[in-house]
Amino acid sequence: MNLFGILDPFFHALSDAKIIRQTISWVMRIQAVIIALVGLYGCYSIIRLGFRARVTIINLEGEQVTRSISILIGCILLALFVLVWGYLTAGILAKRACTVQEMGDSHFTALSILSLILRANGELAFVTYSLFGVGGCVFIWITSENPFAEMGFLGEVLPFTGRGGPGFLGGIELCIFFLLIAFSLIVFFYALAEYIAAQAEIAVNTRGLRK
Repeated sequence: MNLFGILDPFFHALSDAKIIRQTISWVMRIQAVIIALVGLYGCYSIIRLGFRARVTIINLEGEQVTRSISILIGCILLALFVLVWGYLTAGILAKRACTVQEMGDSHFTALSILSLILRANGELAFVTYSLFGVGGCVFIWITSENPFAEMGFLGEVLPFTGRGGPGFLGGIELCIFFLLIAFSLIVFFYALAEYIAAQAEIAVNTRGLRK
């Protein structure tokens, strides 16, 4: 008598990776919603920071209207970049979630899912570093200050945010450095994803030859 016969449907679902596909798909959808909310909150926080910095400059340093306005404009533009980042990253995760859910059954479904996740990571890294690089460059041009120096939490999550000094050349340095990182990361993750996909394809072909 099989005492664990009631678990047969569960093990069958695991063997064809149906549960794995659905779980990862829903996790990615939840991540997309969270990132979209983070983008909205980040946009609001940066704009609020710009208004506070404007008031602080005027109160402490007198009527420096030009500098206070430039910081406010820089914060508004940077907030727009953060909003676009939230939209694009949420869209990438939602699209990849649909792709994972629509994948067919195979003997190497887990490897195929891992390949898609690596591609998504490369796309997320590319979008993040590209937008923050260009947005930080524009902010430095307008205000002559590095915006990430005042955001300690972002420096912990996003490495190399301390690059880029004041002035036009500082903005160019930050932009070029971030774009190079973005390009390197997407190439790395895509190459790793293609390697895993190729290994799965080789395994499928080898299985077919043996049969």
